[in-house]
Amino acid sequence: MKRVLLILLLAGGALEAAARRLGRRPTRTRIAPGRHLLVYDDDCDFCSIAAIALQLRLGDLELIGFSELPRDGVLESLDRGETEASAHYITPDGVEYHAGEAVTRVLRLVPGAEAARYLDWPVARGLREIGYRLVVWQRGRVSRVLGTR
Repeated sequence: MKRVLLILLLAGGALEAAARRLGRRPTRTRIAPGRHLLVYDDDCDFCSIAAIALQLRLGDLELIGFSELPRDGVLESLDRGETEASAHYITPDGVEYHAGEAVTRVLRLVPGAEAARYLDWPVARGLREIGYRLVVWQRGRVSRVLGTR
């Protein structure tokens, strides 16, 4: 039993370390947008389908593709490469969330998807960020499976 607990503690610590390494701390906009924004890869069919599905579910979520992103006021603390490496969710008061955390923050707004908040818990953050990176890495393949490319 002690061995199992030790393994669980070590695994939990490794997942939390992965979350810190893979994740990015929230940043702030210079000017609060006053609405929910999701910045996503509009050149990726899977990403576009997912973003539009979220927008349809929420209604008040504004979508901004990487190709349409104004560089003034939003995501200014990130360089272009960092911006285009993942999705970003910006709250109405200007807090910017990145990568897996951006996705879980948007999902928390969806009625009936309250369980997404568990992905923000310490050990689950590592799984969330690893899972997010796997999806991003395979998004072209996922788009082909969906028949969009």
